[in-house]
Amino acid sequence: MILDNCPSELHSALASKVSAVGNEVRLITVEYDIKDDKPQTTEVIHIEAVGPEVAEQLLIRRFPHIGRNNARRIAEFADGNARVSLAIAERVEEDESLAQLSDAQLFDRLFEQRKRPDDDLRQQAETLSLVYSFSVSNMESGNSELEVLGSIFGYSHTQLFRSVKKLVDRHVVQKRAHWRAILPHAIANKLAASALDSIPVDRLNTAFEVSGHQRLLMSFAHRLGLLHEHPVAKEIVEAWLQPDGLLGRISTLEDTAVRMLNYVAPVAPEALLDRIETELTVSDFEGMGSPYNTRRRTILNLLQSLAYEKSAFKRCVRLLIRVADLEDESNNYDAVRNKITRFFQAYLSGTHASLDQRIAIMDECLSSGVAERRSLGFRMLSTALNGPPWTGFGATEFGARPRDFGFQPNHDELVEWRTAFINVAVRLGTSGDSDLEDPARLILANAFRGIWRQKAMREKLIDAARRLHAHQTWNEGWKAVRSTINFDYTRRKDEDGSKPLPGNLAALDRELEPHELIPKIMANVLSAGHDCWALDDDFNHDDTNKYRNAEERLAAKALRLGEDFAASNYALNKLGSNLFSNNRMPYRAAFGRGLAKGTHNLRVGWKQLVVQLEQQPEANRDFAVFGGFIEEADSVEPELTQELLDQCAQHPELRNVLVGLHPRREFTEADLDRCMALLDDPDTRTGMYGPILWREEYANLPGDRVLNLAQRLLSKPNGDDVILDALSMRLHDTDLAVDTLGSDLRLVGLRAAIQRLQRDHSDPGGIVEHNMECVVSAALRFGGNKAEKMKWLNTIFTVVDKHYGHIYAFESAIETTVALMPDTFLNRVFDGTKEEQDRQLFFIRHGGLLSSPLAKVDVDILIEWCRSRNDNSVWEAIAAGINLWSGNEDQRVVVMSASAIKLLEASPEPEEVLEVFAERIILSSWSGSRANMVQSRADAIAELAEHKSVQIAKASKSVSAKLVEWIEREKVREQQEDEKREQRFE
Repeated sequence: MILDNCPSELHSALASKVSAVGNEVRLITVEYDIKDDKPQTTEVIHIEAVGPEVAEQLLIRRFPHIGRNNARRIAEFADGNARVSLAIAERVEEDESLAQLSDAQLFDRLFEQRKRPDDDLRQQAETLSLVYSFSVSNMESGNSELEVLGSIFGYSHTQLFRSVKKLVDRHVVQKRAHWRAILPHAIANKLAASALDSIPVDRLNTAFEVSGHQRLLMSFAHRLGLLHEHPVAKEIVEAWLQPDGLLGRISTLEDTAVRMLNYVAPVAPEALLDRIETELTVSDFEGMGSPYNTRRRTILNLLQSLAYEKSAFKRCVRLLIRVADLEDESNNYDAVRNKITRFFQAYLSGTHASLDQRIAIMDECLSSGVAERRSLGFRMLSTALNGPPWTGFGATEFGARPRDFGFQPNHDELVEWRTAFINVAVRLGTSGDSDLEDPARLILANAFRGIWRQKAMREKLIDAARRLHAHQTWNEGWKAVRSTINFDYTRRKDEDGSKPLPGNLAALDRELEPHELIPKIMANVLSAGHDCWALDDDFNHDDTNKYRNAEERLAAKALRLGEDFAASNYALNKLGSNLFSNNRMPYRAAFGRGLAKGTHNLRVGWKQLVVQLEQQPEANRDFAVFGGFIEEADSVEPELTQELLDQCAQHPELRNVLVGLHPRREFTEADLDRCMALLDDPDTRTGMYGPILWREEYANLPGDRVLNLAQRLLSKPNGDDVILDALSMRLHDTDLAVDTLGSDLRLVGLRAAIQRLQRDHSDPGGIVEHNMECVVSAALRFGGNKAEKMKWLNTIFTVVDKHYGHIYAFESAIETTVALMPDTFLNRVFDGTKEEQDRQLFFIRHGGLLSSPLAKVDVDILIEWCRSRNDNSVWEAIAAGINLWSGNEDQRVVVMSASAIKLLEASPEPEEVLEVFAERIILSSWSGSRANMVQSRADAIAELAEHKSVQIAKASKSVSAKLVEWIEREKVREQQEDEKREQRFE
């Protein structure tokens, strides 16, 4: 199926239907303007003008009698536009030559199409072309757009309407419902340019800028945006951009004005940049507000578009940096920093700025005294050195200005690019300033493997590596070389295509490999990364346990390095802050063991570690090296270990990880006493106690002590989360039929769930919900704790009542509760005042959850409960919460679930139940056509007209008739909305 003039919204609706039926239907839609976003299952193909050659071949094929010379002349005039070319060619006589005709004469021929010249029609067409599109019907506001346009040259509504009909017949005007547009733009723009030459600007302002003409004004702006070379268009837009002009107060524009600004930007880019610069550089500038703000998004995108030109690049990027200064660094939605760094891609950068310009901007950031700007500068450097892949900006259109994806270097230019940025990295990496050196050296190491793939860059990379290494051991570079060798030049025996290891890379590996103690420690123990196994000399790709075995060898290596360091004369400060950094460095515990094993005096070695810790910045620390030291000390002097652990309990930081610092032997009650002594301190982090409740190494502790810990945790801040997490870990991968927790811990777990739900019923990540469901399932599955079970149930309804029938998290825990105690839950729904019952019934029907709380309850249980109530109204309540459909509700054929049919058949008043089902069919949220979605569900109810039960069949016919009426009304409403939304040209 091929559909022309298809707006994006209509395409999305069709695409979802076509994809749902597999490969039976193929869909191609055509539209002049498409949005940047696209639906899934859609491939967007931009057909760009590629010069007159294709149009010329089309003309020769379609009209062979006109000859090649005429075909070429027409195609050149039409700039490759097939529609314009065909319209002219249709009027070429046999043996007629067009070689001597001017462009103006060819345009007249296109416009007149063998009709007599009609100056009024031409003038009226020029008037109509001033806007991108217009309506031939009166608008809802009562205004007539034809009347407004006619006022410019003194034509009436009737005259313009008649002319529009003529232009439609000549294929100069296209129509969609009541909307019209002069197309293609090659014709419209020429007509509009002629109109601007003959209409005073103040008359245009009078026609378009008055109140009530906002849509026409926006459409006029749309047309102006395609006339960037016309002096009148520039005059109008520049006036609009004056401080007191229509678009002058950029930071306070409303949505319509923002769209206009976007349209006219290509006409006066210098004036626009001046205006944006004025507004963003005021002394009290406080940022652009929410990243979801349309005005913010438009201005930032315009700065991106303006930065395409070399001449504007620096100003635009500096303005973007100013906005970035005031943006939260954690923002990932349409982040300004991401827009800025894309300018530093080698390809698809969206700008033709020179290499020197980009490096100059980057250097400004790197030399800034503001840490966030330096960080941005390093992101620029990283972006410049990385890739492929590269990510483009999306749409590159900027009015009618010719645009591409920015600088696209050839091979030699890419070499120049990478060389320049490698030189920057080396300059920074040998600067003597650790704040510049460390990030630069790491960035080049991370980019090493990608750059190495370009053979022309290899010698430059080797030279850079040697210079960095000569200044200071380049451990990151050595790891990058090792990774390159392992990933690109080492293969399993059953893999083909292994490449020989280049001699210069092997030589570089040997040169960079650290041999001195400190560099070896920094490379093997104290450097971050996830491919540590690349440092394992004995790594075997064919070993089924290759990663585990590599870890064991690397841990052993770290232990030896720790021993060697302890036996050396080096002080711990030689190892820098990485000894306690929270970056992923998995072998610090083994290194700590080595420190203890190699020291001559454990007390002295321990004291040195503590002193070194206190000299480092406090934020984001890791204490694995202490745990390793204690582990080894315990194997030598257990009494000293107790003393060290007591010291840890008194240390302001080590006390918060005290449980984990204990050696991996049997955890004793004395150890527990030491840890429990800290529990009442408000500064103690309760999370460290969680493992005691579930890990195997604590299983020897008396149950009453563990229970006491759990009970005390309940009274601590976030202690409920700690308990739920720990007990869910204890239940992991256990048999549900076995009471793993026991009565006492089940009680504590239930109390933790109650406390957590009372405290806060939000859980964005879903982790607490998983933990709670595990614990609640275990707590309710076995007998006992009856009072606490009722308290849990009452807590659910208390939250429901407090939030007017809504709970937005812990869905699975609530569903499990209902499934395990359905009668009690349902009885509770109908308790309380009428207002409370209404909220509780609303919770069953909606409640904010993805599915009804009744989802896991067997329908036979629900039916039996309904019968026991002796109240027909309860059937309707259950009908509102039961699973209504089976399978995928998005399919064209929807089938009513067996549970719903079973409930219907058991109900004493099936029509009432069907009425409830019908209410649920009328969707409150949907995508595409609501009428079509409801139709598929209504069909399922209509099928019940053949049911063997006369009562159900009769009820089905009655309910179906009402649904048919609703669907017809909805179709009319949708059609009206579609005409408004989909059939306009902009």
